[in-house]
Amino acid sequence: MIFKKIKTAPLLLAATLTALCFTSSVHARTYIVNGIASAVPFIGYGMNNLGKRIPGSKVFSYITSIEGNRVIKPRILADIESRYARNPSEPINLIGISYGANMVSEIAGKLAAKGIPVNYLGIIEGTSLRSIPPTVSKADNFTCTSAECSKKKVRLSGGNTTTSLGQFTYKDGHIDLGNNKKVHSRIISRIR
Repeated sequence: MIFKKIKTAPLLLAATLTALCFTSSVHARTYIVNGIASAVPFIGYGMNNLGKRIPGSKVFSYITSIEGNRVIKPRILADIESRYARNPSEPINLIGISYGANMVSEIAGKLAAKGIPVNYLGIIEGTSLRSIPPTVSKADNFTCTSAECSKKKVRLSGGNTTTSLGQFTYKDGHIDLGNNKKVHSRIISRIR
């Protein structure tokens, strides 16, 4: 009897580990969008640093709004739509700073129109923001107090009573807010 238990224990352990791997295999996909001129290293450093802390994230940096609208935004939308078609339970996270914040707020609206949910929407110092649709589960709006800060607050769309929205203001600069440790910690805690 003892021999049988010892012999079957490795099989039971293997089955348990396999089950755990399959139940925890759903990882979030995170898209991080820098602002205009972010391809210049000293401008986009904060979002690049955040991207290094989030496994599997994609960071987008660019110089002009033309490539942002004609290349980056369509690429993100196509990737999300393709991934959603393959696995609708994969959580999607969108994070942007400055013009990138405007872009991710617009992407969230386009995804809502297609019925694709967003797990987390991080808005850092956006300038022209769309309201947050109810298909976004969690959202945070980060602003700063320096003279160059936009200080724009994002709002929930009419009738949206489902999104958990956090509003935060820091004594920091527009570009520096993207590398703020408290902002990064909050984002990382919310994308899980």
